Amino acid sequence: MKVNNIIKLRKNKLLNKIIYHILLRKGMDLPADVKIGKDVCFPHNSVGTVIHNNTIIEDKVKIYQNVTIGRADIYKPIEQSKMKGIHIKKGAIICAGAKILCKEGVLKIGENTIIAANAVLLQSTNDNEIWGGIPAKKIGIVNK
Repeated sequence: MKVNNIIKLRKNKLLNKIIYHILLRKGMDLPADVKIGKDVCFPHNSVGTVIHNNTIIEDKVKIYQNVTIGRADIYKPIEQSKMKGIHIKKGAIICAGAKILCKEGVLKIGENTIIAANAVLLQSTNDNEIWGGIPAKKIGIVNK
């Protein structure tokens, strides 16, 4: 069964824990409390993808394989972290190997924004931007 089909079953709260463990066996760490919008796509089953539990993913987002979405301050005990969460807005694309790391507050990825393959994003973005590099910088605009 494909990851996208399994994720659709998450609406049933009783199945959430089972689904979490099925996804782990498929190589994806997607906690049950991650909020996922409609038509979110995980191409190639997003093997190796790890998503922090304080993440909101809006509609029509694509997240490819080996993506990490989480805390930038893992050296601190969780109680001391100032990270509040990550919000990925509608239509964003997170390419393979990208790392989205939040140190404090809420890191927001704008609507239709693209995070390039293997980029390390450490700050919020605006809508319709393209970010790439280590650390990621704005490298373009999405023309729609």
